[in-house]
This record gives sequence, structure tokens and C-alpha cells, in this order.
Amino acid sequence: MVDLLLIHGTVISMNPGRDIIEDGAVAVEKDRIVFVGTTEEALKKYKDGREVLECSGQLILPGFIDAHSHAGHCMNKALAWDCKSYWMPIMTRLYHFYTTDDYWYLEGRLAALERLKGGVTCGVSVISNSQRCDNINIPIRHGDGYAETGVREVLAIGPSNPPFPRKFRQYINGEWVEKAYTFEELMERAEAGIEAVNHSHHDLIRAVIAPFVMVSSVNPSSPTEPDVAVALDEQDKKMMKMVRQIARRQKTRIHTEAFGGMIRIAAQCDDALLGDDVHVQHCTGISFDEAMILAKTGTHVTSAPGVGQLTNRCPIPELLELGANVAITTDGTSPGVSFDMLQAARKTQMLQQGALHDTFYLPLGKLLEMITIDAAKAIGREEDLGSLEEGKKADIITVNMKQPHLCPGFMPVHKLMLYASAQDVDTTIVDGRVLMRGRKVLSCDEEEIMRSAEEESLRTIRRAGCEKYLQPSDTFWGNARNYIFEQRFQPEESE
Repeated sequence: MVDLLLIHGTVISMNPGRDIIEDGAVAVEKDRIVFVGTTEEALKKYKDGREVLECSGQLILPGFIDAHSHAGHCMNKALAWDCKSYWMPIMTRLYHFYTTDDYWYLEGRLAALERLKGGVTCGVSVISNSQRCDNINIPIRHGDGYAETGVREVLAIGPSNPPFPRKFRQYINGEWVEKAYTFEELMERAEAGIEAVNHSHHDLIRAVIAPFVMVSSVNPSSPTEPDVAVALDEQDKKMMKMVRQIARRQKTRIHTEAFGGMIRIAAQCDDALLGDDVHVQHCTGISFDEAMILAKTGTHVTSAPGVGQLTNRCPIPELLELGANVAITTDGTSPGVSFDMLQAARKTQMLQQGALHDTFYLPLGKLLEMITIDAAKAIGREEDLGSLEEGKKADIITVNMKQPHLCPGFMPVHKLMLYASAQDVDTTIVDGRVLMRGRKVLSCDEEEIMRSAEEESLRTIRRAGCEKYLQPSDTFWGNARNYIFEQRFQPEESE
């Protein structure tokens, strides 16, 4: 007898042969998969399981892996949506000066809940929209929130961009305490945070060293022209060297963001944040020679679809043709995206097809690879995550195909990738533990998590004086374009 037996489903294994097994079964003992095959074979071998899940009319898949998002955002969905030009400084101010340790715990629970309901069994979380590592309680509490729901998390902990020293506030013993930190102090705090959370909660929670961007001396959030991105400055070199040292000491990986111009000049450094132990988010507006550098160094690329890719895209098909590993991410959940990996995959396909004027790019099977096994490779977990194979971790989801928009049931991968959404996930299993079945969450109190998160979110918004950003634009209804006829954001508000 095994601990858990899923039977009578269509198994989409994502194994090296990409086997699809009709009337398939998966058997689990403790936290590992011990059998993948037909239901007939499974019942002959095991007779029964301590828990048996009838999966008729469902797909059985490895859990989705979201290799880049930002901790904090789930509590601020849509906040400042109508002030997009100022969204980054508005949110940075809120996160860096007005959030308590409890905020990060409650946000971690909410984010994990959304992910488990959408079939995301492992997610990477960068601490806030522009990184903060001054307070090691933030990753600790965020990881606690994820672990409480049962979802895997990789906390991406690292320094913010210059200038330094950089100010943050903490809420200590009922008082707000403000302190400015040097770059060296922030790196020490980042390493302390990694030590505190990496491999915690029975290895559900891991951590990587993650400077906000690969090169901070150029434009931090969009491509930089080649006559401006000329060379690294001393701060860039110092940061890369210290990141490499922390990664070696802590035996962990590296995650960062990069845009056009950064990769070419980063490659000049002996300690460049490039290689098989690195996954780099965005890579929009990169040149062909930069794509070649990424492929040659074995650096993993992760990309989230966004309107900015209409003008500066991540050249995903070209990277794939060069041999680079590329995964799709959500970059969720603010200001206007969710943790729906299926939606992210379809948006990615549409953006690339539109840019290349060719509807044959990014086949549906490749899209599924990019949110399962390829994403596992990006975070260095392909040996135990990303596919349904004997010996791998039992991170499994099922998708209910007995619905009008997914019927008839032939061509299951096509149906999944063309028509399904996060809400079609029926069952989520992590480490062999059933977290959700029939869309009923079993691992935590869903209503309490949402209620507590909303209360803390509104408290934080009021504390930061951000109520005005809850209001829609002056032309919200009945107009072709949004306009606001008074200045809502003042530069001094950025602290």
C-alpha cells in the first residue's frame, strides 16, 4: 500500500520522452513519486493506497513553477493602477517605510494561497518591488506564511540599487525606527537572511542571493543604449564579487534582473552574474550578441509577458534556437497581473508571434515545458521537480477537463494551453501532501487568510497615506484614454 494514489486520469508526465498516459496513475510514498504508469498497472502493483484520488476526466501534471515574482504585491493588487508613471516610487515608499513584520507574514500566506489555487507548487519571491534586505524578519515571516499553506517558496534576498547609504524603517516594540544602511551592511543582512531561511520548514523554503539588477550603474528598469552602457563602475564590480562570495559560502544560487546593455558589459567582469547557477529575469531589449552571451554561458533566462515587450521584447525564440534555457514567469501580482501561469504562457506566445509576424512560434508543448521542467531547470531543481518521474518530489496538480470550455477531451495539451486557466486546477499536492481537492483548500483557512490580508493591507495603505491611489482616474468611465486632472504623486513622497 502506498500513501497516495491518483488513478484514472490522463497523465502529462513532462518526462524526457514527454509521455502522455491515458487512464494513467501516479503513486506517492511520503514526499516522493514511486510509480507513473497506467491505472491497471498501478492497481496490480499496489492494490490500494491510504488515500486514493479518483481523477477521471482530469489531467495529472507536475505542479507549475513560477521562477520570478515580488513579495508584497498580493496585498496591493490594482493599487495606483491609474498612476502607472509613479507606480514604482509609490510602492517602494510603502514597502520600505510602512510595512510591519506581520504584513509580510500575512502577504506570504495570501500569495501562497493564490498560487496553490492556481496549481503553482513552487514560486520565487523577490522581497518587494525594488528589494529590501535590511530586516531579516521579512524573509523569515514571508517564508512562514508560505510554509503554513504548504507551498514551496524560493526567497530572492539581496540589496537594493544605489545610492547608498539607503534608508528603511522597521516597526520595533511599537515604534517606527529609521536607519540608513551602507551597501556592505545590506550585503551582510542579505546573507543573514539567507542563512535564516534557506532549507527551512523541511526544505519547503529555500533562498538565493538576488541583487535587484545585474548592473546598477545603467537604467535599472529598461534597456540602455550602447553609447551609455559602456563599462561597469566600481560599485557594479564590488556588488558582483560580493554576490559570488555569498553564493559560494551559502551554497546557493543567484537571481537578478537584466535589460538590454547590462549583459554585454557584465560579461567583462571576472565575477559576472552569468552561468548555470544564475537565472536572469526580463532580458528585454537585449542585443543578439547579448543573447549569444547568455546561451554560451549557460545562464537561465526567465521572462514575463508585459506590454513593454511590444517595443523591447525578450527574444525568446532566438534564445531557444541558440540553446539557452528559457522559462515563463508571471512577475506577479502587481500592478495588474495574477499568478495564472497558463495565462502568462498564452500572453508570451501572443507577444512573440506578434513581434515576429509568425503564428508558428512557441508551440503549445514548448509553452508547457516553460512553466514546468524548464522552470525547474532555471531554479536548479530539475533533479527533483518539474516532471512526474519515479524518485522526484510529489508536487502534482490535476486539472478538471469535464467543463464546456475544455470539452471534448481529445488533444489534452492543446486544450490545456489554449483554453484552461488557473481556476480549472482541481487538486494541488506538494511534497505528497494534498493541499487542495475539488478546489477546496485543505491546508489552511482560506477565508481567514483573505480577511486578515485585507485588513492589514488597508491599515498599511492608510499608514502610508496612499488612500488617494485607490481612486480611479477622472476619465475611468466612458473614455478611450485615462486622464487625471490633478497631480496625485509628489516627488517628496518617495522619502
